[in-house]
Amino acid sequence: MEWAAYFDERTETMPPAWTRRLEEELLAEQVARCYERAPFYRRKLGEAGVRPEHVLNVEDLRRIPFTTKQELRASQEAEPPLGDFACVDPVEVVRVHLTSGTTGKPLVLGYTAEDLRTSSRIGARAFWAAGARPDDTLLHCLSYSFYTGGLADHGALEETGATMVPVGLGQSRRVLELWDDLRPTAIFSTLTYPLYLAETAQEEGIDPRTLGLRKLIVAGEPGGQLAATRRRLEELWGATLSDTYGLSDVWGTLAAECDERDGLHFSGPDGVLVELVDPETGDPVEIEPGAGGELVFTHLAREATPVLRFRSRDLAEILGVECPCGRTGFRFRVAGRSDDMFRVRGVNVFPSSLEELLRERGLDRFAIVLDRFPVEPPVEILIEGVDGREEELTEVVKARLGFTCVVKSATLPRTEAKAKRLYRVYDGEERPT
Repeated sequence: MEWAAYFDERTETMPPAWTRRLEEELLAEQVARCYERAPFYRRKLGEAGVRPEHVLNVEDLRRIPFTTKQELRASQEAEPPLGDFACVDPVEVVRVHLTSGTTGKPLVLGYTAEDLRTSSRIGARAFWAAGARPDDTLLHCLSYSFYTGGLADHGALEETGATMVPVGLGQSRRVLELWDDLRPTAIFSTLTYPLYLAETAQEEGIDPRTLGLRKLIVAGEPGGQLAATRRRLEELWGATLSDTYGLSDVWGTLAAECDERDGLHFSGPDGVLVELVDPETGDPVEIEPGAGGELVFTHLAREATPVLRFRSRDLAEILGVECPCGRTGFRFRVAGRSDDMFRVRGVNVFPSSLEELLRERGLDRFAIVLDRFPVEPPVEILIEGVDGREEELTEVVKARLGFTCVVKSATLPRTEAKAKRLYRVYDGEERPT
């Protein structure tokens, strides 16, 4: 069956001038609401000498200081459960999700009924771009426990009309047993999970390519847009891979690749305003092809727990503002998190860069071990299946990524969830076992 090209054509193909007008209208309403209802934002705007009626566009918004996760966490510790940045009475909250807690204590995020509708609408546009359709039977293989990627993204995928199978984690062998009964055509999961499931199938004597899966829709880990990673998983399953992007603090999913596979299309102009800033100075960076910086988010339509100028720590490169598919949401690539980046004698290193290098050589499992800070060479890299190529890989890493390492063979843990790539032993983390 031939389906429409867009889930929401009017919004997804909106001319940039219309998008700016919509952002300005919603921004003024959201800032006024935050000021009136949240002591947290009343203090923040007051300390900056900003009145809500003065914030009418992006340039005005920049007068408001950034909001950090540490500030929101402190607010909730002082006034649990939602903190004093919440903008609704608790009786209006119909659901709470938690952030992952990878950088500290998780945040508790409230949703009103309208917030859930907005989340599903924005996510459905992205998932439709990524290939989800009403004739798909889709295995949802993210954790449903607490986190936004579970139930919230389930709702967005269901909004596309796809038949949802709520698998969660820990059910891989059961899924394979039921495969002929379910006949799934698509999976939504972390980037790590399709590899894990394929290996599980091979252990059962099943070739993943014979299972009839057509679509891999992935989220939650950098690397989905890396050519070597994409090629590896697509060849393994005989399916197409589409990357998506979101973050629990803002909306579960707010961007995805289209059929062009040339960057993530922003899908939420009526739900969140995006800025790009220099990660070191915080100075604004224009969203235009070739630009790079940290993504900063301001809710335009969040009732319960909105954020204003929230620093995501996600570093992105803008790939374009036009696309043959007709969508007008800017296209970007996430290079990694500034939290995950480490520096070796002036060289900035992202685990995703090492992942691309290794996947080109058929290697999937690795761990970077940082024993001391500041990080000094050689950096220890544990790789499974390296098979005597330690010296070769040491030279390749030096030539391509610019730092000296020592490569060691190791057996690393298998996981259905996000693969942990970076171990800061100097900060109390245990070495991989």
